[in-house]
Amino acid sequence: MKKLLSAIIGLVAVFALAQSVQAKTIQVSALEDFNTVNPPQLLHVQMNANTRLDYDLMLFQGYQVTGKVVPQNGGFTFVPVSYVNFQEEQLPVNKEYPAYYKGGAGLIRQNQPFWLIFPENGPDTFQYYVPSSSDINR
Repeated sequence: MKKLLSAIIGLVAVFALAQSVQAKTIQVSALEDFNTVNPPQLLHVQMNANTRLDYDLMLFQGYQVTGKVVPQNGGFTFVPVSYVNFQEEQLPVNKEYPAYYKGGAGLIRQNQPFWLIFPENGPDTFQYYVPSSSDINR
């Protein structure tokens, strides 16, 4: 019985540690052709899913994001520097959120989806306050 309890506690601990170092794998689409082996210095992508980078920054599906590209071992790191929102305003990204390219080496065509891995920047444990009609009428 002690061994079973120890095994369960061990599995729970391993699961908790695995959750704490999780990353966000996000699909994006290229807005121009590029080669992953020799990528351009700036890359433009469109978000294919909502992505919260931290408490202050949410990149919504459809946002166009511009990022610096740092080549690494046959792949690259993508660091967002600005984005265009739905009102067509170009807004800066004030912190660095490096994302790593996930996929094979080769040519990525315009509108072709590919994957970027954003490291977890902390748990999304905050709560949103949604006012009710009684709050508005006060």
